Amino acid sequence: MYEDVYGICENVERVMNMFSKELREMDRNTVQYMIEEQQEKIEEQQGTIEELKEAAENKDRELEELKEKLR
Repeated sequence: MYEDVYGICENVERVMNMFSKELREMDRNTVQYMIEEQQEKIEEQQGTIEELKEAAENKDRELEELKEKLR
């Protein structure tokens, strides 16, 4: 086992290539995770917007009803 490790350490280019591949995969995974997180946040914000829009529409209806009563 020690000979294998020593052999790998002797070939620095091979070791760097191995790390480079792993870092690329980690970067790809990180980007995908960030995209998923942003998508969740967008969906949450869209839900909030819909709730606020409905509340505003309800207030508009109430206001129209009050205007009708005052006439």
